[in-house]
Amino acid sequence: MRKQLFGAYPVSVIGFGTAEFGGRHPESLARDLMDAYVSIGGNFIDTARVYGDFVTPRNGESEKIVGRWMEDRGNRDRIFLSTKGGHPPFTDLHHSRLSPEEVRSDMAASLEDLRTDHVEIYWLHRDDESRPVGGIMETLQSLIEDGAARMIGVSNWRPERIREANAYADAHGLTRLIANQPQFSLARQHFFLDDTTRGMDAETWQMHAETGMICCCFSSQAHAYFTRLEKGGEAALTESLKKEFDSPENRSILDGIRKVQEETGMSVGSVALAWLTAQPFPTFPLVGASRVEHVEALREAGNAVLTEKQRDFLRRVAAE
Repeated sequence: MRKQLFGAYPVSVIGFGTAEFGGRHPESLARDLMDAYVSIGGNFIDTARVYGDFVTPRNGESEKIVGRWMEDRGNRDRIFLSTKGGHPPFTDLHHSRLSPEEVRSDMAASLEDLRTDHVEIYWLHRDDESRPVGGIMETLQSLIEDGAARMIGVSNWRPERIREANAYADAHGLTRLIANQPQFSLARQHFFLDDTTRGMDAETWQMHAETGMICCCFSSQAHAYFTRLEKGGEAALTESLKKEFDSPENRSILDGIRKVQEETGMSVGSVALAWLTAQPFPTFPLVGASRVEHVEALREAGNAVLTEKQRDFLRRVAAE
């Protein structure tokens, strides 16, 4: 799998997401999936304090599995490790958990469960716009100075707040936010189950294009919408997929993907991921999997490169 720089680190262009580890995916399967990902040249593992058993929920389930796996494989120094904190309680997604004490507590618990003394990048899972952004940046700076995080980023923040945060960092000699993690795929998402989630809108895309800020995309495959539709038609779509993604616009995008597929010989899923990695700013799609063969299929996407013409053709189709 090809790599590109994430700060000073050479990182696999496709990161591996671990949201279901400890919940839908038992530890034995999770280990097999991570082993398969590493075997195809992957080194970017993305987790979060709240990932794992969302039914209970028990914070740290995913992190514990990742931590035990790294310890057993002796590969911590070869893994670009990403985790997130500051997520509100699932019973009240508008409740802020971004106080200095809560952020530092989440960080400490993550490091303990991951069995490491640092992560390469630490993200805040949500924003709280009632808090001055300067205070949040000061808290994140303390994680950098403690050595707990090498880099910092945010997820589900408005571009205006990201610009404000980095302006504050520049004015006060603090570490800048290096990356943003929005929902971003080639498909248009028409409905969000969680109204605190932010997708890649025109303003956010423009911010990345202007600044060169790194983008890590969650839901990068639109929950396999294009692949399911290609293989099984409408009957293959779950009710959730229909609600979130199915539309004449996205079906037209699939037609565009098929045209690029004819030119490249790649699978529909690989074309959709390759479009993300062809953006005019560094982009790392985050991909989950439930089967080892799904992970092995990422080898094609991880080495795929679209031409600018193919990339721009798909962008025009998606914008129509």
